[in-house]
Amino acid sequence: MKLLFFALSLCVGISATAHGQANPPTNPSSSPHRSVRCPSPADPWQLYFECRGRPFDFIEETLTKDWGGFRTELNRLGITPTASYTAQLLGNPSGGESKGFTYAGTLQASIFWDLHKLLRIPGLSFNIGAAWSTGKNLSADYIGNSFTVQSAYGSPGNGTNNLTLGETYLQQQLFSNSLVIAVGRLAPANTFATIPVFNNYLNAGINPAPDSLGINDPTFTLYPPGAEWGAQAIYNISPAFQMAVGVFNTNQSSAGGGKGGLDFALQQGNRGALSVVQLNYLFNHAPEDVGLPGQYSFGGYYDSNRFSSLRIPNSTESGTYSIYGMFQQMVYRDGGTNSQKGLTVWGKTALAPKSSVNTIPYFVGGGLSYQGLIPGRDNDIASAGVIYGTFSRYIRRATAETVIEMNYQITLNRWLSITPDIQYVFRPSGSSAIKNALVLGTQVAVVF
Repeated sequence: MKLLFFALSLCVGISATAHGQANPPTNPSSSPHRSVRCPSPADPWQLYFECRGRPFDFIEETLTKDWGGFRTELNRLGITPTASYTAQLLGNPSGGESKGFTYAGTLQASIFWDLHKLLRIPGLSFNIGAAWSTGKNLSADYIGNSFTVQSAYGSPGNGTNNLTLGETYLQQQLFSNSLVIAVGRLAPANTFATIPVFNNYLNAGINPAPDSLGINDPTFTLYPPGAEWGAQAIYNISPAFQMAVGVFNTNQSSAGGGKGGLDFALQQGNRGALSVVQLNYLFNHAPEDVGLPGQYSFGGYYDSNRFSSLRIPNSTESGTYSIYGMFQQMVYRDGGTNSQKGLTVWGKTALAPKSSVNTIPYFVGGGLSYQGLIPGRDNDIASAGVIYGTFSRYIRRATAETVIEMNYQITLNRWLSITPDIQYVFRPSGSSAIKNALVLGTQVAVVF
């Protein structure tokens, strides 16, 4: 816990010596703003914590709309409920360990409560979330590959029907909202090593973060299913530069969604802490900017826990680290300066050089997304990407796994989309003993 207080003190110390750009105010009465960084605050699925509670048009962006006026009344009290359902139905008609078909889905909900009106503390808010994950994991059950083909699969312990308590934390905005601090139950991968374009894909190796980071260190977790005690902060150094830091517990049971998200223990054979630092360069994101927007992020983490050694069986080694970089950049815009139609390219890499404890020391990926490719379908998104990860030299008969994914998101309206998807997995888990797998299917996403 001392590390958590140290992180908070560090963030406040940084903010006292710099001047930042304020985020848009969290005011339910203000008009919705669909920014590049926070494209859909109505959808809690893999939403950045800095975007939660932002205003959105629940008439246009949700299936259930105003709940007969009840949603408006909740907004007046500072309460913003959100919910969404994401289902991925995929099968491998050829390749893998065996042919199969699975459904994986997550019903996710969150409540953001602006406590200013209740406690008269400006900038203070409370967030709580939960998820009901159902279905099976095609990668684990049939293909045998490492980069999970269904990012919607979020059940702990390869389960098939699990309800888990999610991120639960207090959030404080300071210095004209330039500094945002959160303390409580958090999931690092919901904030770090992810950028918006990754959400256009189904494979968990792309969406929402490089999968190698969580494979190498399970406490670099995503919710669902996991959350752990921690503290994190995002500070806007300037309109273009943003720094994020976080310190988290390293309880792997908690990070894996143990006890339905109710495993609150700090220590269960673990030690130390997971520390993460990231710098974001937000290019052409300010309202007055007319150039093509992009985001460039660089970061890394260090975990002082002990890890099973891949080099010496039945032994452990102390500490591991990873560094990563990623970007997305619009390179062509179809329309005026406010148009979101056009071509965006992206790339990412993650390095974990300590191969004696890291399963995937090297990871790289890249791709592109085009919104409005077909005339008259301005909100549809066509995407293609490829990821590649090499396995540790201490893992016998494993070289590298490569996945190619192509899909087309059919946006029927702002609360419903259908995404036909095709993936091809080369050398699943880096093994020549498992046949290359073709994966076909679709995703259905609904915002309530």
